[in-house]
Amino acid sequence: MSAPALYRDIVLEHHRAPRNHGALAGHTHAADGVNALCGDSLRLELRLDAGRIAEYRFRGECCAICTATASLLGERVLGLDAAALAPLQQAFEALLRGEAAAPGLGGLAALGELARYPARRKCAQLAWATLSAALAGQARTTTEKDPA
Repeated sequence: MSAPALYRDIVLEHHRAPRNHGALAGHTHAADGVNALCGDSLRLELRLDAGRIAEYRFRGECCAICTATASLLGERVLGLDAAALAPLQQAFEALLRGEAAAPGLGGLAALGELARYPARRKCAQLAWATLSAALAGQARTTTEKDPA
């Protein structure tokens, strides 16, 4: 299967049937992320246990790319601690710049097609930014230059 077809199929699958979607009762960390220019609004809630992400949920009004990224991210980060997230996020950012996919990205590697669509990268970056904000105790974040 070609990279564009794989990208399309994975984005559509995770948009139509997102994993870890919904509210998380008893969350220990949460943040809201917005991209005012494109209209994405994401709420991410986590429950940490012994410093590791034990549960992850998200919800919001988002485009297919943002929803798919949040879904794929939730699958990838369960069980990880904050120290393990930084290299994954760096690898994802490199992927969006068109660099080779790191093997640790799992399904997130399919989003490498976004290197061809710079205007849509912020849609994929919002879930990461919101996860980082939640872990840092920040209530709100954005991938836009001027916070909304």
